[in-house]
Amino acid sequence: GLGFRTAYNDTVLSEYGYFAGPDQERAEELMEMFAREDVDAIWCVRGGYGSIRILDLLDYEVIRHNPKVLIGYSDITAILTAIYQKSGLVTYHGPVGTSDFNGFSRKSIRKVLMYPGETYKFPYKREKETGENPEFDRYTISGGEAEGELIGGNVSVLDSIIGTRFEPDFENKLVYLEDVGEKTYRVDKMIFHLLSGTNLKQAAGIVMGIFSDCNVNEAPSLSLRTALDDLLKPLGIPVSYGLSFGHIKRMVTIPTGIRAIMDADKNTFRLLEPAVI
Repeated sequence: GLGFRTAYNDTVLSEYGYFAGPDQERAEELMEMFAREDVDAIWCVRGGYGSIRILDLLDYEVIRHNPKVLIGYSDITAILTAIYQKSGLVTYHGPVGTSDFNGFSRKSIRKVLMYPGETYKFPYKREKETGENPEFDRYTISGGEAEGELIGGNVSVLDSIIGTRFEPDFENKLVYLEDVGEKTYRVDKMIFHLLSGTNLKQAAGIVMGIFSDCNVNEAPSLSLRTALDDLLKPLGIPVSYGLSFGHIKRMVTIPTGIRAIMDADKNTFRLLEPAVI
């Protein structure tokens, strides 16, 4: 384990259809945890769908004045992005409570959150059981180095907040992206929408994780790699694919709002400052 003590309130097991409780209840639960002085971090149990529905119910000034570690991924991308955009707090894209807390993932949590250094190179380790699955290959889409504040997360969730007041600002940022269980044409459509509907084209660079189960298509279809090449090579910025984050067992923890540098030719990226103070 990681040695943390847990805290939760009476609505932790609440259910409302496909949500973990009604919108107002879930928003109040999150705000209560931000307000509690005995809580240092908020660790989301799982993703799914529903985070976007509570964004307008959160008090971002209260959150700004009660900074805490907030960690999760997938659907939690909506909350991570909204809090970073509206409160200016660093948020953390990492394992949820139901994730596989293997040695690789725990080590990254410790290096990023618990014992941060002045710099941190994100490690890479291919999943053992992936065989020759091309979704787990590492490759360069466009070479070069780029530096900027990190922002990103799940593509389908980012796509869903385009046009809202929580839409992410990608300009001069180092953007990290991942997704799961989407056919290649849907990944194509969502990334195209991000490129045409936001300022993603003005990003400093793009770091892509693993797009699990996104290369399983019925003929005729482009491969995931071909679709990504078609969309991202013309941007003229560094883009790499296959780093250790996404809906995978061995995943790093990425701090949104912290400066980092990527080398697309070497398929590496590292933090340039501590992720917590």
